Amino acid sequence: MTTDVPLSVRTPSPLGEFLRNRRKQLAPEEVGIKRVKGRRRVGLSRTEVAELANISVAYYDLIERGRDLRPSKSVIDGLARALKLDADGRSHLHALSSGAPSRRPQPHEELTEELEELLDSLDPNPAYVVGARWDVLGANHTACRLFTDWESKRTKRERNLLWFYCCDPAARSLFVDWEQEAADQLALFREAYARHPDDPSFKRVLDEIFKANPATVEWWERHDSDPRRGRTKRIRLDTGQVIQLRQLVLQVLDEPDIRVISYFADVDGDLDDIEFDA
Repeated sequence: MTTDVPLSVRTPSPLGEFLRNRRKQLAPEEVGIKRVKGRRRVGLSRTEVAELANISVAYYDLIERGRDLRPSKSVIDGLARALKLDADGRSHLHALSSGAPSRRPQPHEELTEELEELLDSLDPNPAYVVGARWDVLGANHTACRLFTDWESKRTKRERNLLWFYCCDPAARSLFVDWEQEAADQLALFREAYARHPDDPSFKRVLDEIFKANPATVEWWERHDSDPRRGRTKRIRLDTGQVIQLRQLVLQVLDEPDIRVISYFADVDGDLDDIEFDA
């Protein structure tokens, strides 16, 4: 059965779609509005959001309906307060509203010799490098043993970090909190996608994931803007042992779309003391 790509991916106004979904998630009581007996509306109305943000209902309606507007910083700040967004949510809202042109990622990304040496130097701490669309460009020995050997055991399409989290059976077995971890990664990918709205390759990545795992469509439509960021992950080894790893993300200065992601044991001892195989 083919799953249609949700409207949130096709819409010309990510800002309007984000606002619409966020207000539908908030109950009146969460923003200090007393619920009227018999009210059946789920979430907040446009009128309520406009009043909370101290802007006209007509103007808010234009923003949400995707008209070509560039709301001021004060308007966006008011909407962030009205919708109870945290720091990450406010930052994401400002990014959506700016409409700033993005730098298109290079069509071909590769692991440089310097990054390969960095990965090797991080062993036995698992580490890998991902590109703009989260394609895995390289991984060190421990990362291949702990997560998966993207180069030799996965197809080209499957050599993608978002695919691994959302669609690879190995991830479902590996992460103790798999569903939350996968949903968090999808929310983070939304932010990357928002920085490159004119690049169709991001949509292709999402299309493949939505078709392979229909549950991700619901996660995407939730418009989460404040995932837990997954700084600490609970990993279940083949032996049944559960370990905790702290995640560190490094951005490459001259290639800001390329990141080095490494993990450090949250237990006494080194990772080379852990038995990966049963």
